[in-house]
Amino acid sequence: MKNILLLTDFSANANHVAAYAYDFAKKIQANITLCNAVTIPSELPNAGLVLWPMESPEVIQDRSEVNLNKLRLHLQERDQSHIKKPQLTIVNQSGRLQDVVAEIISDRPIDLLAMGTHDNNNTDSFLKMDQARQMIDALQVPALIIPLKSKFEPIRSIYFASDLSDLPGDSVFLSQLVKLARSFMAEIFIVHISSTKADVAMKEKIYDMINDLRKALGYPGIHFREINGDNEVSTFEKLMIEKRMDLLVVVHREHGFFSRLLKGSVTKKLAGQLSIPMLIYNQGR
Repeated sequence: MKNILLLTDFSANANHVAAYAYDFAKKIQANITLCNAVTIPSELPNAGLVLWPMESPEVIQDRSEVNLNKLRLHLQERDQSHIKKPQLTIVNQSGRLQDVVAEIISDRPIDLLAMGTHDNNNTDSFLKMDQARQMIDALQVPALIIPLKSKFEPIRSIYFASDLSDLPGDSVFLSQLVKLARSFMAEIFIVHISSTKADVAMKEKIYDMINDLRKALGYPGIHFREINGDNEVSTFEKLMIEKRMDLLVVVHREHGFFSRLLKGSVTKKLAGQLSIPMLIYNQGR
């Protein structure tokens, strides 16, 4: 992950997310593209039915560029260390957020999309969870969801949530995850939550996969952890609230564990009380 696309709308919450993303990028020696998708009222559907402030598209676009440059300067000035710093570039483009992001990803070598979220009752923030879901569904690039309470700390424990339904697929994403874990010297725990324990044959497959990954990647810090609970979603929500991990990783598959997770209350908890970032890979595209 050498190039991170960071979405912002310049709110106080979005600026907090930007500071986290900067520190994260610095740790993994990545660069950042700061992006604001500018909304031009006259270009919105049914724009003629609403009385909009009389600002030209040029004025709106220019104000966005000024704010992007202010944010870039703020991030640079807050970093007084002598360690190699991320290069910061800006993209100031009008259009629907998802379209703007898709165009940037098609034009530039973006490895990770970083964004903050909030629930639908919070107005001082950037991305609602329904928007985040649409972005995750549509894009191939992994997404780092940064809750508003997240304070950047060294990542020591990474939980990779799996329902064990696709071990070969999990292996592909775990290989990518090891590259990130290596930057932090973090332990990776493949976590399976179920009301019943995995049978002996399944556990043998899991440990074979782990041993193969350890050997192939030269990374011994990969483990398996089984957690039993009557309801996998509520059990996982409790696990997240107790913060036994520093980073949660899930693979978004149709009808998979993450899809079930999003249907539960965890989406609002992510935006409200949780302090754990979530890295989401998308296998559906």
